[in-house]
Amino acid sequence: MTQKFMVLSALLICLITMFGCGSDEEEPEKPTTPTTTEPMVPPEELIGSWEVVSINGEHPLAFVNADEPDEEERPKLNTENFYYVFSTDNSWTLNVKFDMAEFPEVPNIEGKVGIAGIWSGTYSVDDSVLSLVKVESEVEITSDPIDFFDAVFEGSKIEAKNEILEEFMSHVFNPFTKTILSIDGDTLTLEATGSVKNKMVLEKQ
Repeated sequence: MTQKFMVLSALLICLITMFGCGSDEEEPEKPTTPTTTEPMVPPEELIGSWEVVSINGEHPLAFVNADEPDEEERPKLNTENFYYVFSTDNSWTLNVKFDMAEFPEVPNIEGKVGIAGIWSGTYSVDDSVLSLVKVESEVEITSDPIDFFDAVFEGSKIEAKNEILEEFMSHVFNPFTKTILSIDGDTLTLEATGSVKNKMVLEKQ
């Protein structure tokens, strides 16, 4: 009998843990105003597309499959998109797209599951403090062949989608809603202002 993966452990962990652990239960601290020795970042320098290259010092996908210590038991992950776009109209989007394939626990079934998410909203920059407000979000889950998802995972795609959106808000978006930003050439660094000092590094595309 084929043992199916749990949606929460195999799908949600992919988006949740890519950004490390955050919590919406924590009351964020009041943003720290940068000292006068640090130059303020003009908002126009933020405009453009920025690829996420590390989260808390790790590759963005380092935490994927964190619940599976044995590397040989982990599905293969292929990343296509993982980037922010900041526009001149003070809007932002986050694009994430990757797929999971070669599931060791179901070696007799070939296929892959694709996850694509777009989060968007508005932003503001005040004294190098970047504030993000989410307005819309959408996640799409696909599988090839079409019945591969049902053969490998428990639960429906709708259930997985809703849980991904909910968990993304509490574990991914909320920890980075207010950050101190700094730009050095083509490198953008975002450091959270709360007591948990989450850090994201991005490179200009």
